[in-house]
Amino acid sequence: MFSASEVFDIAIQLEENGERFYRKAVLQVRDEDLRELLIWLAEQEMHHRESFVKMKSDVKRALEDRWAEEASGAILQSAMGEHGFSLDEVSFSSIPDVTALLKVAIGFENDGIVFYELIRSFVDDAATLIQLDRIIQEERAHVRLFEERLKSMETCVAN
Repeated sequence: MFSASEVFDIAIQLEENGERFYRKAVLQVRDEDLRELLIWLAEQEMHHRESFVKMKSDVKRALEDRWAEEASGAILQSAMGEHGFSLDEVSFSSIPDVTALLKVAIGFENDGIVFYELIRSFVDDAATLIQLDRIIQEERAHVRLFEERLKSMETCVAN
């Protein structure tokens, strides 16, 4: 059984992993524009983590009780399926180039979106929903940035 607190802990872990990934990725790329983007994204993930820490502390006991009833481990586990949600460290030695790095980053961002949309259905508090929706939109914007970068790289290779 997952409590609201435990679900927010997973969200916090996702953001910590994303921040750590981007900070390590900065050391792996030479392109200055991409390095700046990765640094900015690491900062974004840090802010998202702080938001989830605040959301976790703001969760009211009534919400905890509701989640305990509605979000039993079976329900949440079923919804999550086999998805690992990027909770493991990424081995940079297994990332052969910038294209692969960008694809891993897109995977991280999409993991967050899927998980945050999943937990959104269990949130009643209006302020928490606003914060969660803001983070979801920012994660979607991150995916678009990476996809645009990939597309521009493919265009350069094709020309």
